[in-house]
Amino acid sequence: MLFLHLSDIHFRYSEIERFDDPNAGLRDDIIADVKLMRDEIGRPADGILISGDVAFAGAKQEYEFAREWLKSALCPAAGCGIEDIFVIPGNHDVDRNQAATQLHKDARTKLRSYSADQSDDILRNYLADPFSAQMLFGPIENYNRFAAEFVCNLAAQDPKRPGAKPFAMRDWQLNDGSTLRVWGFNSVLVCDEHDALGEMFVDPAAAQVLSREPHVTHVVMCHHPYSWLKNGGAFRERIEAVAKLHLFGHEHTRRVEEGVRFTAVRAGAVHPDRIEPGWDPGYNWINLSVEDGGPKRQLHVEIWVRKRDGARFIAVPSPDNVNPWSLRHELPDWTSPVATNTLAATTSTTAPVAMSPPAAPMPPVSARSVISKLFRLSEHVQRKLIVELSLDEDGDQALKDYEFVLVAVRRAKDQNKLVDLNDKADEALGRDNAR
Repeated sequence: MLFLHLSDIHFRYSEIERFDDPNAGLRDDIIADVKLMRDEIGRPADGILISGDVAFAGAKQEYEFAREWLKSALCPAAGCGIEDIFVIPGNHDVDRNQAATQLHKDARTKLRSYSADQSDDILRNYLADPFSAQMLFGPIENYNRFAAEFVCNLAAQDPKRPGAKPFAMRDWQLNDGSTLRVWGFNSVLVCDEHDALGEMFVDPAAAQVLSREPHVTHVVMCHHPYSWLKNGGAFRERIEAVAKLHLFGHEHTRRVEEGVRFTAVRAGAVHPDRIEPGWDPGYNWINLSVEDGGPKRQLHVEIWVRKRDGARFIAVPSPDNVNPWSLRHELPDWTSPVATNTLAATTSTTAPVAMSPPAAPMPPVSARSVISKLFRLSEHVQRKLIVELSLDEDGDQALKDYEFVLVAVRRAKDQNKLVDLNDKADEALGRDNAR
């Protein structure tokens, strides 16, 4: 699986869509390098992983600009669709206007006053109460509307809101048929101008939801590295024991930490602040594959670390002057059931039947592709299509508009109506384009 990994894009409302946007040329350089690297590696990206700070001030307009840039520039350059994006929030994705109320300020001050040993229990109490949970998640509402298209929106667990999760998770398939599971965790529950090393909090669920399964390789994304997290002890212990790849943002370096059991990667910043020391934009390509390493399966991690040099990007090789970086981590024993069945079929005594090569299949309709189409329609049209297919239920009135869409697509999948919903979305988009 080949991924484009970037972070800290920092779209500023005061700069975007202006002729004098100081980062317009930088973004053009990045797009040119993504195309160059795609050709050099020899295939398109399977996905784009964004380790937070899409926006600068969590403003709605910043996300609107971000979505258009991702859709029209970055995704085509990388060779994947916008539905192949996976994103987590960073501290700049917090709407500071919403977080500036006295109630929010008092809650953050109180939460920061607890010791590291107490903080997880206190956070669990906050998250179990609907009012206080909404207070914690409220400042990333603009982010959630943006991230919902990628099914990466975050919310406290709530039986009245089906599918609400405080983390994002998505599965890809590795080359041996096993599962690559990417997790996105929230480290901006308590976030404001007083953010500092050891004063941030990762959601307590992040230390609990991973489990060891022989067919699953875990990748964890969190905007803040461990040193920034007050309650990071249990989180770090668990992640380092279970996950093979740890992806971070926030610190604008591109250091790769090579470990025996895992690799940790900081993305670098697409738009670092120009006044910070060592202004140095960067991003990564990461390829993950499973190899037969002799007695044990191995995860092969290849990392192309990119760094801006003048008006172009150049490679940052490993300490051994190797590009890409190449690391391997031992995986549990596991054999694909498909491979076993294929072997049994090839050893059968029945003579094979000659068949014509199958026609190239049409791209499958997926929940993510349907979600992406629905979010391109107005809210009125979304609801009209959902009601026509009887995908709404009593109680949906309590859902936010983007949650209503996600729940409806989930029901469509469960009721075998996903193709019907896809076709209706295509028809509505066709009518919009014809106008």
